[in-house]
Amino acid sequence: MAYTAGSVTLTEFAGEYQVAYVDVSPDAATGNVTISKYDTVIVIGAVFIEDLAAGCVAINAKENGSTANQIDIKLWEQDGTAATAYKDFRIAFLGKKN
Repeated sequence: MAYTAGSVTLTEFAGEYQVAYVDVSPDAATGNVTISKYDTVIVIGAVFIEDLAAGCVAINAKENGSTANQIDIKLWEQDGTAATAYKDFRIAFLGKKN
């Protein structure tokens, strides 16, 4: 399921990559975000921007293996099962335009 992401906030610097982040409001325990502004993304990290709840305590964000500008996300409960509550989070990443 594709999550809806807010606008990308970025920091410009010399070189091929830009440091950027995007805020996401999920509606399922697993999903993905495609960052259309970039051709390639490398995940730096993901953090919750809302208070945690019993049904959502951990997040995993990683690059998609076949789509270079897509980030796959999983939300977890404390017992290691898929989250039943969905909390907003922020993903920091490096973005590269080809």
